[in-house]
Amino acid sequence: MVEGGVTIVKYLLFLANLVLWVGGLSLIIVGSILQLKFDNVLDILGDERLATPIILLVIGSLCTLLGFLGCCGAIRENYCLTVSFAVLLALLITPKFVLTCEIAAVIIGYALHDSFRLGISNQLQTGMIRYHESRGVESAWDKTHQLFECCGVTNSSDWLTFTTIPDSCCIEEMEGCARESAPLFEPGCIHSVEQWVLKNGAMVGGICAVLAAIQLVGVCFACCLSKSILKDFHDFYY
Repeated sequence: MVEGGVTIVKYLLFLANLVLWVGGLSLIIVGSILQLKFDNVLDILGDERLATPIILLVIGSLCTLLGFLGCCGAIRENYCLTVSFAVLLALLITPKFVLTCEIAAVIIGYALHDSFRLGISNQLQTGMIRYHESRGVESAWDKTHQLFECCGVTNSSDWLTFTTIPDSCCIEEMEGCARESAPLFEPGCIHSVEQWVLKNGAMVGGICAVLAAIQLVGVCFACCLSKSILKDFHDFYY
């Protein structure tokens, strides 16, 4: 039905939606990894400005669904499906743009290194204070020690300000090992957590920025295709 240059637009729209689908799947994978493996770090930081796994899973699922619908609309040349896709895609750009800006703010904040580092340090120290008050925080700190092979904020002695050194700081963790002067992880966790935030923030921000750009292109292609479909329909019947 659609001929000439519009046929190119049709297949470009299909390609853009395929990339959108893959990008959405990538966000789902990243969100799942953060939720399953690094939930302890997010629990300690407790920072709502950071992209949470739930946000990534929701946006990734929406992108995957829209990518599939867009591919179907492009191949079948369905006017209603293509228009609905364009509208939903445009609506999804806004939260993704906001998320990208929030992540960018964290990355830019790294330029103010002392302020950025101080913010993370304060969050970690707050978690140390609550270590025996919340089973969730205690478990999060224990997992963080073992995951990054670190102890405390700057070193293991930080724990002595608030409580005793946890057994999770031991290189070979076992009950009571910290009290028995067993070898401990020497580095503090501040550097590892800081690099983790920057690395994952940059990755997620990059994926969101690319997907937002693809969405803008997709909206334009979808509008062109739907206009052509409507014109051909009108010419055929009138």
